[in-house]
Amino acid sequence: MVKTLLIVGAGVEQVPAYELAKRRGFFVVGSDMDPGAPGFALADHAILVSTRDAEGTLAAAQSFHQRHPINGVMTIANDVPYTVARVADALGLPSIDLDAARAVIDKLVMKRRFLDYGVACPWFTQVDTADELQHVLATEPRHRFVLKPVDGRGARGVLLIDNSVDVDWAISESRSWGDCGRLILERFIPGMQLSTESFLLNGKCYTPAIAERNYARLEQFKPNIIEDGGTIPALLDQSQLASIDDLLLRGAAALGITEGIVKGDLVIDEQGRPMIIELAARLSGGWFATKQIPEASGVNLVEAVMDHALGNPVQIDDLVPKQQRATAIRYFFPPAGKILAIHGEAELKTVPGLLSYSFYRNVGEMQPTVKAHHDRFGYVLVSADTRDEVLQRVEQAINSIEVEVISG
Repeated sequence: MVKTLLIVGAGVEQVPAYELAKRRGFFVVGSDMDPGAPGFALADHAILVSTRDAEGTLAAAQSFHQRHPINGVMTIANDVPYTVARVADALGLPSIDLDAARAVIDKLVMKRRFLDYGVACPWFTQVDTADELQHVLATEPRHRFVLKPVDGRGARGVLLIDNSVDVDWAISESRSWGDCGRLILERFIPGMQLSTESFLLNGKCYTPAIAERNYARLEQFKPNIIEDGGTIPALLDQSQLASIDDLLLRGAAALGITEGIVKGDLVIDEQGRPMIIELAARLSGGWFATKQIPEASGVNLVEAVMDHALGNPVQIDDLVPKQQRATAIRYFFPPAGKILAIHGEAELKTVPGLLSYSFYRNVGEMQPTVKAHHDRFGYVLVSADTRDEVLQRVEQAINSIEVEVISG
């Protein structure tokens, strides 16, 4: 029997999941509010509904399920775990439960669960007013903080806060990027920041590769916090790697997740201890799950998540690294303005180890001021045998491109 898989989201970063599902012979149902979403070109059936509309997605899925049973539901590079869990729960399909799904989409609920279960994370508090924010800054003037919507995504409304920031503006700006209006303030922890992608199975955490997140542009874009890609491998010893797996396992358990995928944002504090900034119950975006991890480790977590969603057994051997290579992704940050020309693409294509690249805007379009991740101009992803070599290659790739703009 051909199995039917619903993939929530049909954007460009979901396309690899559609391609894999079609290669595996599945009947693919895609959902997205954009009728021109590229994933639909690969889907056998399209559902036009916002990925964030859980009830609308469920209603459409149930209607289709009555005439053509759906065997699994998943997403990738799309922060909609509640939509996935809502559909799976109603149709009796594998997924995290609804309580866990609610916890991972509300950063305050998440952090309070961590606190209750003794899971290391930065200090945090809810702030509702500029006066409350100013009080924290006055109480701890030596520290910097991160302000963000509890239901935000893609670095939207994520601000680095210190005494130089206008607190009235910060509250208003951060709140404008969320849906529910609530904000969380976290202590900024100096140290190496990490991206993890792990699969939980039989009480163990399998993390095939960890990326060191690149925040070299922190001062350039502050108070906005913009990540400039990441590098695999991160500079971690075996003891730290074991501690990270243990922390991820306990952090997921605090949220009610004991099996399946968890994406982590972590930081190593000044004492060398890992702390969880956030966990997500989904496959990551930024080509981390679809390109970086497979190239670096030989592990395809997209396939593991697909099997799990369809009720197929996930094999431990499929989660253990087969190779150890280096990968690095970096983003282009031209000045704001109208794009007049893009120079150097031919040179970029000659960079050794080039895996992929993309420009998100074309000549004649406007490059916005960078305030969130969707404002970045494009990316380049390269591989190599060693970390040093991959850093040289990605720098060569970034420097090969010049985006000519005119301001105004």
